[in-house]
Amino acid sequence: MAKETSPRKIDSPPSPRRVKRPATTDELVERLLNARNSNEIAAVIGLPPITGLSGPKVAY
Repeated sequence: MAKETSPRKIDSPPSPRRVKRPATTDELVERLLNARNSNEIAAVIGLPPITGLSGPKVAY
């Protein structure tokens, strides 16, 4: 039998994900008050950043 020419794939276990604890309402309000632009607000809420051809767009 011929040997395989392709290298053997080694499956590595997935890295453990950090579990976020649920934020309290007071923490969310504090983070929203400290947010300076729409992308920071989106990050607090859990949305992807807002982008466009001319930079971030304000949509909130």
